[in-house]
Amino acid sequence: MELRNTEKRLLAAVGEIIENEGFIKMGVNRVARQAKCDKVLIYRYFGGLDGLLATWAKENDFYTLAYHTYSERLVTIESTRDIIELTQIVLLEQLDFLRTNKLMQELLAWELSGNSSFRGIQNEREKNGFKLQEELERKLGKDSKDVRMYITLLVASINYVVLATRQYRLFNGIDFSVPEAWELCKESIRRYVHVLFENILK
Repeated sequence: MELRNTEKRLLAAVGEIIENEGFIKMGVNRVARQAKCDKVLIYRYFGGLDGLLATWAKENDFYTLAYHTYSERLVTIESTRDIIELTQIVLLEQLDFLRTNKLMQELLAWELSGNSSFRGIQNEREKNGFKLQEELERKLGKDSKDVRMYITLLVASINYVVLATRQYRLFNGIDFSVPEAWELCKESIRRYVHVLFENILK
């Protein structure tokens, strides 16, 4: 269903607040003021602030977007090589997306702070990210509990390295302020995935 102009303004307001002030300022009154509309409309269109943020997440959260982009392709691939390649693509795109998306960085940093009470966003990400994981496990056609943990650790590592190097360029002696470090990071992800699936699928 096409969004009304006011709904678009409210969603845009969320992004503007996150980018300029962070999540600490997020609230019904602040969003309504930024969107120049009555706060009642947040409840009418989205059921409240949590619903508004969940809708915003559908357009800005990587794994929500990734599920819609890659789920159909994952169902159709057959070869080990294709499974490895698609998993590499998703993880590498996660890295690039997070590095260039300040809104997503602020969202993850806020959640990690332990202060986040916006469960709608977290639920939306978990729902879509896990659906993509389930498609992968179905494709593997075997007990995939270990795979789930391996992928979880890779996803979490990508998130943490990006967030940790926003202000502190050195991480474990690696200078992430230079492009070469990120290229090495990408190559390491490719190798991890290749070794992981080569061992699982052999």
